[in-house]
Amino acid sequence: MTYNNSVFVGNWLEERLQNEYQFMLFLRKRDRKELLLQRSRTLFSNLLRERPLAISGTFLLYGYNVQVVNSDMPVKGKTADGKPQYGLALSSVVNPRQVDNMQDISDGCLMSLSPITTPCCRNTFVLVNVSDESIRGEQLKYGDEFLLRAENYGDPKTGAKLIIKNCVADKSLCVMNQSWMQTFFGPECGVTCRNYIDIHKRYTAENVFTLVSDIATKSKE
Repeated sequence: MTYNNSVFVGNWLEERLQNEYQFMLFLRKRDRKELLLQRSRTLFSNLLRERPLAISGTFLLYGYNVQVVNSDMPVKGKTADGKPQYGLALSSVVNPRQVDNMQDISDGCLMSLSPITTPCCRNTFVLVNVSDESIRGEQLKYGDEFLLRAENYGDPKTGAKLIIKNCVADKSLCVMNQSWMQTFFGPECGVTCRNYIDIHKRYTAENVFTLVSDIATKSKE
């Protein structure tokens, strides 16, 4: 027997069988679209799928899609032409570790304020009446409880500046403009519930949001 390059050493048979088995698993996952790359693409496609906002109109209506946008806070970095960009939309965030077990928005998702303000699944919400979820088409009024507690009465117009409060914490939704983080969708701003009040006891820009039901209202005035 002569020793040369064609001689196998070690557990060569087991290694070959293991490689063949792993390749079979790879093909099976690929056919079932269970590979991480495939699931990531599906997740991006689901979450960034554009969704229509409410029909153009003056008032906010229950049962229609809206966005929660802070139009006065600047985005980290500048646009290609060097001009500052404004506008942060409340959005759901999926942790990269969650890609394997979820392909859409679900309960328990973290929230952030994203510079991506194009209406899509992760930043578009439905106005739901607390007492009756089937109500659709009725106007949202100041003082109505859903997750918004306003200080005045009347008919809030789409695009109006609002203070959105968490009914449990009794704190206002705010932009954490000094806390930017890298997410699955790029750099995004943190969001929490906290009151930012100036010396005149007025809410500052960190607490001022807009319920957007028309794309035109997202632009900074």
